[in-house]
This record gives sequence, C-alpha cells and structure tokens, in this order.
Amino acid sequence: MRSGFGFDLRSMEIFVETLEQGSQSAAARRLGLKQSSVSQSLANLEEGMGVTLFKRNTRPLEPTSAGRFFYDRARRLLEEARSTRRELVSGAFGQLHQVRLALVDSMATAVGQPLIELIRRYTRDYTLTTGLSHMHSHALLTRHVDIIISDDRLENYDGLERHSLLREPFVLVMPLGWAGPLDNLRWIARQLDFVRYTPQSLIGQAIERHLRLNKLELPARLHLDNTFAVLRLVSAGAGWTITTPLCLYQAGCCSISIRRTAGRSSSAVPVAPISWWKPNCRLPNSPTLTM
Repeated sequence: MRSGFGFDLRSMEIFVETLEQGSQSAAARRLGLKQSSVSQSLANLEEGMGVTLFKRNTRPLEPTSAGRFFYDRARRLLEEARSTRRELVSGAFGQLHQVRLALVDSMATAVGQPLIELIRRYTRDYTLTTGLSHMHSHALLTRHVDIIISDDRLENYDGLERHSLLREPFVLVMPLGWAGPLDNLRWIARQLDFVRYTPQSLIGQAIERHLRLNKLELPARLHLDNTFAVLRLVSAGAGWTITTPLCLYQAGCCSISIRRTAGRSSSAVPVAPISWWKPNCRLPNSPTLTM
C-alpha cells in the first residue's frame, strides 16, 4: 500500500536490499520476488519521491547523493520497525520507548539526579529540560513533552492526569544583621524594599496573589527573574523577599534549621504558613543569609 510519503516499509526494504546486493536480480533472489516486481517497486519509489536514487550506468548499482541519503535513513527506519515488531510479538513492554520530562529549576536541583536514575530504569531514550513553568505548560499542551513537574496545575484543561507531589510554605528572607521584627510585614516594608520575582513567573504570581489577599501593597521597584539574583540582592542588604524552601535549596542554602515565631502582633500580616529560617551555609561570595 502506497502512503502519502511516496514510500512505505516494503519499498524501503527493496531499495536497501538492491543497493546492498548491487543489482535488482540479486535483491529479487534474496527477497523471494520476481525481478520485474523489484524493478517496478524502485520505479514507483523514485516517481513517488520525485528523485533519482540510482546511477543507472554503473555496475554494481551505486546510489546518487539523494539515494545515499535515503539509504541511511531507510536502514534506521527499517531497524526501528523490526525492533518494534520483535517487542510487540514478545510482549516486552517493560521499557518505554521515550520519556520527555520538564520540571522547574528548583525541583531539578533537589531531585534531578535521583529522578534521572528512576527514568533510566524504564527507558534509554529520555530528555529532561528545566525552565519556567508557563513554558512547560505550553510544551505539555502541544505534546512536545510527556510529563511536567510544575507549580501550574493547568486546572482549565481537560484530559490531563494530575498527581500532587508536595506542598511547601512561603518563607521570609531577611538580610544578615536584621534586628527588627519578623512578624509584621507592613513594618518591614517601610524599612526595606521588597525584592520581587518577575510577574511572568508562577512563583511571582503566587506571592503577589498572597500579598493582595492580605491587602499588602508594596512599591514595585525591584523585579528579578531568578532566585539566585533575588537572594544575592537580599544578602547585599538591598531588601527583603518571600520565597519557598525549594528555591532556597536551589540557591545553595542547605543544612537548614527551622524556628517559628512564638506569636504575632495585632498588626502583623498573616502569611500562611510562614516559617523563619536560619541557614547554616553561604551563597557563593555572599554573606550568610538570615531568614
């Protein structure tokens, strides 16, 4: 059956065999066909693709440049087809053919290596990409990736399977040496600039939504597009920020101990839940952060 491609698996098989055997008659014997059938198949193949595949005046037959290109591709496609048939016949479905995974940068830092080790148990052909959540969402919806690990649940789209992996709180990040209160964001905002994530990022949108719900309006002065830049500015004493534990881990703040504020003043903005963190590590070339 001729496809809209101008070739099918059978015509590719006849073409490859003819080129490897050096003549149509030898290919016909190998394939158990009449020479006229081989000749007709090759003529249909060239006509269907609109190219000349053989140098007709040479013995044994040699390919044209187009023929050599098609030969290389045809061999790979035929081997893939044979492998597919073997696996189907044997019922060997334990290995996935391909897995394309995308995840946010903070998750890649925390679980990237064990995740790759897990994927390798099920497939040898995989890709893992990182970046902004909205880019991954688009890639999933357009079938450019198979799985995303994201803070965007794509609630407005049907036909997706969702699994909750973890839930994390917001955390307040202050410069080293901050001696003021930690339980009143309005007061903090009057003393230091708020260092924001850009509004294009989902974490930035989530933080802004939380601030709006608590009726906290902060001047829009500082907008940075990644956690490293945000924390460097805070560590330099230029302001304060709100982020998440995974983002802190991504930035290298490890060996974290936690303490919670004992209580809140009546004027405190409830950031639910906010923990105050003191990491026992340093960012590269930066002072220790107190959070």
